[in-house]
Amino acid sequence: MNKIKLWFLSFSPLTLISAFSSVTLGTALAWYHNGKINWLFYIITLLGILFAQAGINLTHDYREFVYKTDIIYRELGIAHRANPIIDYKLKPLHVKVLGYSLILFALFAGIYLALMVGVSVLIIGIIGIFLGIAYTEPPFKLVYRGLGEIIAGIIMGPLVVWGSFVVQTRSIMPLYPLIVGAINGADTYLILIASSILMLEASKEANKKTLVLKIGLNKTKYAILAGILVMYLSLVISSILNYIPLISLVSLLLLYRTVKIVRPLFSISENEIKNKSNEIKRLWKHPFWFKLIILIIVVASMIITKYLKIM
Repeated sequence: MNKIKLWFLSFSPLTLISAFSSVTLGTALAWYHNGKINWLFYIITLLGILFAQAGINLTHDYREFVYKTDIIYRELGIAHRANPIIDYKLKPLHVKVLGYSLILFALFAGIYLALMVGVSVLIIGIIGIFLGIAYTEPPFKLVYRGLGEIIAGIIMGPLVVWGSFVVQTRSIMPLYPLIVGAINGADTYLILIASSILMLEASKEANKKTLVLKIGLNKTKYAILAGILVMYLSLVISSILNYIPLISLVSLLLLYRTVKIVRPLFSISENEIKNKSNEIKRLWKHPFWFKLIILIIVVASMIITKYLKIM
């Protein structure tokens, strides 16, 4: 039983909130504009994306162990996320094999959905899986080239929301789910910026050129502000253009809390990262819950608008 628990924890369950939120948002968006949901397709899409993200998490952790990045990181004493090989003593080969097995299950889910609704779903899924694997795997190693934060934001936001919308509507048009999905994408991007700050010293030693290292810690505040701007601007544009209900703008009440959480990072120096690690870890954790809160607000707004005819 303890082994099962360790394997479950190895999936990084907190991060799976991103998959749930984006699939549900895309499905709800399709319902809002088309008035129906295929629940079987929703469940298969959700399981496929959950499998894909859990598998990519495992392959990422395997590579971070092989590259010794996570080993260096733990020596600094500020780790914010468990590595199943280092922290749970799981065998590296088993972690790698299970990771790719989960990705394969996700691909099977995509093939089934493609047979049911069209090949465009499979193409979107393959793009997402490829970018997810390329995030850490050679020869691409996108996160080691300063591209990881942005790529992950695109995958777990616009791409998954759009793909989930396409599953329900059987059409790759219109493209507004990409704009709505940017709300979740920017959130994921901010999570990874926080992770990159925490791992700054380890990344230097492992030659991991994260976005934070590329632009410099002093300029990271602009990258954070850009993420916040994209998140809330996407929300405003989506509401004004009726992609989501206008009353979804209630989510703007979260802006103050968002700025409050990131404020300590605006003037942080490399020497302060360890001392302020708890504050940075809050920035890593809180956006996951923001995803759920915004999802609840948006879905509730859709239901209210649909059934009570309120704008």
